[in-house]
Amino acid sequence: MGDTTAVGTDAAGGTARAEDEAALHELVRRQERAWTAGDGPAFAATFTEDADFVAVNGEHIEGRAAVAASMTEGFAGFMAGTRMSAPRRTTLRWPAPGVAVMVTEGVCVLRGGDTECRPEDLSVQTRVAVRDGGGWLFTSFHNCRMWGTHGAD
Repeated sequence: MGDTTAVGTDAAGGTARAEDEAALHELVRRQERAWTAGDGPAFAATFTEDADFVAVNGEHIEGRAAVAASMTEGFAGFMAGTRMSAPRRTTLRWPAPGVAVMVTEGVCVLRGGDTECRPEDLSVQTRVAVRDGGGWLFTSFHNCRMWGTHGAD
């Protein structure tokens, strides 16, 4: 899944933090598997019921059911047979207990036999995850084209 940098603090630490990081990475892998399978409901199952999802084209989709419907429509149409690439770089930030901000960079939609992302297809996603009942789900997702990376070293 590329490089991961974790920043920030919360009440969790050590083993608990490592388990949370692993759970969040698995949530992204669930999205990748659902995308490859063309399964809109499985993709949407990684989100809270009241999630906000902003697609790369700027469309704002509100709620898990609407995400499932939109993804199902896409998988039956222009996204049929595509795959979501793994992120090249991931950062995790913990602004409060039970809340994580995950930024994934260098993701693209792969078509046919493509194995590499074209530079013009790269995107960056910001996901806000919340822990509820011991598990993690994304409550907000924003996707846009990647034009560069700036930040602290």
